[in-house]
Amino acid sequence: MDDHSLYRRILGDQMDCLPAAVLRFHDAPRGNRGSGTFDVTRGSGLIPRLIATVVRLPRTGTGVPVELTVEANRNQEKWIRRFDKHPMITTQWQTGDLLIEAAGPMRLGFKLTADETGLGFEMVRTWFLLIPLPRWLSPRVTAHETAVDDGWHAEVQFSLPVIGLLIRYAGRIQPD
Repeated sequence: MDDHSLYRRILGDQMDCLPAAVLRFHDAPRGNRGSGTFDVTRGSGLIPRLIATVVRLPRTGTGVPVELTVEANRNQEKWIRRFDKHPMITTQWQTGDLLIEAAGPMRLGFKLTADETGLGFEMVRTWFLLIPLPRWLSPRVTAHETAVDDGWHAEVQFSLPVIGLLIRYAGRIQPD
């Protein structure tokens, strides 16, 4: 296993410009933990709600307690998010200069950006059952972590073409 964290391997020295709390959390080669509260919104309409239920996304709520555990194993990180005990688990690894995040049969490729305000995730590739999806058929994911005090504000939005918003969650994380 490389002695550097997954995010350090992808971002290199660019990572050093991150705010202290964000840097410490993502630059831990053996994983980390945090907790906070989030506001969770599922998309409206029957189809988005049905898809969100089938893929087991967290339910809509305000001030939902969130626990975050990152387990580093070899060259991967397992991200375990618990929204009021409802687990949402993904695996992340590096392919070239991309962060790949897998949830079930879906793979999302992100270009990471780091600056003095926080960390950005720009989705640039998508695979379903390991088959690359054209951009017009790909889900849209936006994600940002912005430093606040000794933690950060995270905001993630996941939507599908034609169907619209599946889920949006935003809130504050405090490293443990």
